[in-house]
Amino acid sequence: MTEPMNVNRAAPLKNVAAFSTLLARMVGRNDPDLPGLAVFFGPSGWGKTKSAIYGANRYRATYVECGQFTSARSLMKQVLMELGEARPRGSIEEMKAQAIMLMVANPNRPLIVDEAHFIATKRFVDLLRELSDKSGAPVVLIGEEQLPQHLEQFERVHNRVLEWLPAVPCDAEDFSHLAAARCRGVRIAADLAAAILERTEGNTRRIVVNLAKIADLAQVTGATTMDIAGFGGVAAIVGRPALTPRRYK
Repeated sequence: MTEPMNVNRAAPLKNVAAFSTLLARMVGRNDPDLPGLAVFFGPSGWGKTKSAIYGANRYRATYVECGQFTSARSLMKQVLMELGEARPRGSIEEMKAQAIMLMVANPNRPLIVDEAHFIATKRFVDLLRELSDKSGAPVVLIGEEQLPQHLEQFERVHNRVLEWLPAVPCDAEDFSHLAAARCRGVRIAADLAAAILERTEGNTRRIVVNLAKIADLAQVTGATTMDIAGFGGVAAIVGRPALTPRRYK
């Protein structure tokens, strides 16, 4: 990967634990007839990438991230670079063959493809099925909540998915873990914790934003306990914006 990742950054959230268990099942499958694809999916901001980064470190996985303009060639270049090939070259077919050879050498090293919803509607998503089929290595696709439906367009990919893992929103237990990691020395009152969970709808990213606000406010005021009144009321919580439709005359 381009940047070293610190495994200690991940709080012990349910999605982190579930994704680690998923990787363990995929790596540990013993039946050669079992397919090697898995899918981890859920709405943006639910902590999927953090879970993937933690799992990638723990299992020494190859990790690549797709984008809006990812092509078959750019995907294969990313995979090869993460597998240790400094200067990938050749046709897509040649790069695929090289990637398979490298993955065969270590079939217990998973390939994690994040933001896979960007490529899930493109025909070259079948490249990932080929990498897994021909190398025996697990390939895990991570994406937003429509990822399973997108993959239905490609039966050869869809029917090779061994595990479908939906991400879950943060609950009170997850919130307490995040608060302990992000707001050390500050006790968050039950009314504020409940209000943040409700306003953010369990979105991990938005919860972290609010915890950062709490930590900053506590540092400025010297508070060791933060309740909803001290935080500025419900209106101060960063949640899903309420959009008012514009009226046109």
